[in-house]
Amino acid sequence: MKTVHEGTFLFPATHPLFADHFEGAPVVPGSLLLRAFVEEAGTVWPDFATQGATGFRFRRFVTPGRHPFRMERTDLTVRCTLMDTQGGVLVRGDLTTADATGDAGTDNDGTGADGEAALHTSPRGTTA
Repeated sequence: MKTVHEGTFLFPATHPLFADHFEGAPVVPGSLLLRAFVEEAGTVWPDFATQGATGFRFRRFVTPGRHPFRMERTDLTVRCTLMDTQGGVLVRGDLTTADATGDAGTDNDGTGADGEAALHTSPRGTTA
């Protein structure tokens, strides 16, 4: 089974977090990016219980604003890709769930501090 979901994350530049991260050159924290993907996976595929995050590579700094994303689900993983407006890859990695024996991929579930989820919105994309 493979399904695809696409949409847009919004990280508003006016959020107070960006005053300190980093002053004069705001950057979206990696923990917030992971959390956005974890929450989106749980919304789109409620039967997918994220247990870990593997292979995430942050290729360039992500600035506040709108960023298109793509998520490709198989039985045990969701491949996550965040892009810039020209389609260039900013972030890519996999969310994992427990395998058939109940073992999880990693202990890093990609969640951040409370309240971070409020920094993104995701207009429903398409699921194929």
